Amino acid sequence: MTHGPPPPGQVPFHGAPGFHAYPPAGEPPKSYTAFNILGIFGCFGMTSVIGIIGLVFALQVSSKWHIGDYAGAESAANTAKILGIIGLCCFVASALAVVLYVALVFTGVILAVAG
Repeated sequence: MTHGPPPPGQVPFHGAPGFHAYPPAGEPPKSYTAFNILGIFGCFGMTSVIGIIGLVFALQVSSKWHIGDYAGAESAANTAKILGIIGLCCFVASALAVVLYVALVFTGVILAVAG
């Protein structure tokens, strides 16, 4: 299937084999790397795994964009966003739990209940 010549003034982009398209205007999609890194430290166990998987998808965004796989970059960014939000929520919940525990220990509530 041929699409004809490119529009006047636009040079065709030839990325990796199989990805022949014109690059979209603008920057690569946001990768949400920071959210996924915080998700790794949020809760140990299942959410650490979610954070690591999200980080893998976040790191794939720019490489897919640069080889011309724009749909793959968008898909990886959306997956990284979802996993990053889950990881970030777990990180915030863990941080609040630690702050609450330290506050209760500091005020002596936990020691009074235990003793």
